Amino acid sequence: MTAKTKWILAAIAIVSGVLLGVTFGKTIWNWLENTMVDILIYLIVFGGGWFLGRYGNKNSK
Repeated sequence: MTAKTKWILAAIAIVSGVLLGVTFGKTIWNWLENTMVDILIYLIVFGGGWFLGRYGNKNSK
């Protein structure tokens, strides 16, 4: 594969990525928002449980 062919394939990949981003941008953004909210909720619950387990019951040690 020549250097020219690699540049052409890279340009096609970049143009395709931009077009997909423009076309599905709102859908991707909504999915990212929902995913980040879920991850944040899981982190808060995990962090709270870890904090209570680590510092909550000093009498049992």
